[in-house]
Amino acid sequence: MEKKAEGDFVEILKKTLVEIPEGKIEFLGPTEGSVSVIFIDGEILLVDSTWGAGNDELQRIYEWKTGNCVIKDLTAEEKRTLETKWQKPVILNAVKKETKATFSLEQPVKVQALLRNLERTSVDLDAFLAELQGKKYSGEFRSTTPLGPYQTLFYQGVPLLSSDRNNPPLREVRERMDLPGATLNFYLLGEELTHAFLSVLQGDKVWEGLSITMFHMDKMLDKLMDKNSTGHLCIHKENGDQLYCFFFQGIPLGVYDIEKHWSPVDIATIWDDAQHVDYYLSGKIESFLSKVVTVGSAKDFREFISSWNGLIEGIAKKLGKKPVGKSLQKSFGGMDVYALEGTTLQLADEGTQSVNAAVTVFRERVPGFLKEMEMIVGSHWLNGQLQEFRERNGDIIGKFALNEVLS
Repeated sequence: MEKKAEGDFVEILKKTLVEIPEGKIEFLGPTEGSVSVIFIDGEILLVDSTWGAGNDELQRIYEWKTGNCVIKDLTAEEKRTLETKWQKPVILNAVKKETKATFSLEQPVKVQALLRNLERTSVDLDAFLAELQGKKYSGEFRSTTPLGPYQTLFYQGVPLLSSDRNNPPLREVRERMDLPGATLNFYLLGEELTHAFLSVLQGDKVWEGLSITMFHMDKMLDKLMDKNSTGHLCIHKENGDQLYCFFFQGIPLGVYDIEKHWSPVDIATIWDDAQHVDYYLSGKIESFLSKVVTVGSAKDFREFISSWNGLIEGIAKKLGKKPVGKSLQKSFGGMDVYALEGTTLQLADEGTQSVNAAVTVFRERVPGFLKEMEMIVGSHWLNGQLQEFRERNGDIIGKFALNEVLS
């Protein structure tokens, strides 16, 4: 039998392993070369390619993603090769044995639950958030509410992302914590584990649904660690449980059952009854931090707004107060966090949460305002004013991560 197929290589492989008792699939590369996979009873026993042999060669079909392939019956010679060199029970047992010996973890990161299934009414939210910010905790907040489950990832005391969006204002997170009937949990992870956990909430998929029989797991894990990657493996068990193995810059941090309050798991048991594995990487945490409001004082941002008002005064002298005031009203009018008087912008409230919200609004609204000014006065003059402003206020602009919006 010979059958041709075209499409997603991984899906073709999964379907073939289920529907055909034994055979060989030849995956054709996009430009040259191929990868051949021999299987019996849903188990991959031999992987060969134009470039070499071994389970590592199977990674190529994940990189190629789609294309053409040919499904064939095994020849008599191929069956003899399997009988003499690739006896399935021997290989699978050896893989499991080597995995337990090779992938070691001296001391998993201990996760502390600062809040665990606490009712909203039993928690002083203001005191808790003040401690979280003051001690720059990094970890996961999780709650069940009448509106559904809610998560927020904190890094160094500030929210990086939530179930709703990236870089949520602290006041928004507090509002979700304060919902009637909410049950609150906070798990103190530390900076490294928090960075790795980012791959669960918003990670970059490397592969998904990979059967544990497709690779020698020990070699695969060693390879992942050698790349100094940060992210996680999600191990799917036969009973539906999911275990998460986290690593930071190639160093294993621990294996946890996240749904059971980050309970640690014995690493020697992680492959028992495992079916398939997902692999995700964390993005650069700096890309989130650049958009996070540094928890500065109200005095710092008040000084910035004073300098900003000086810049606006210069623009108003050039264009007139009326068009500048009209554009400012369009951008900042009606905002709870600001009070606008003519062309002068002021903070409506100087509490920490309000300052965070004010910086977020400033970052969102200023580009549109400056674009309108550029259309009126021209880019050359305005860019000169902005350059002088950045030179005079570089430190505080950097502190509140406003470089991009003022460039």
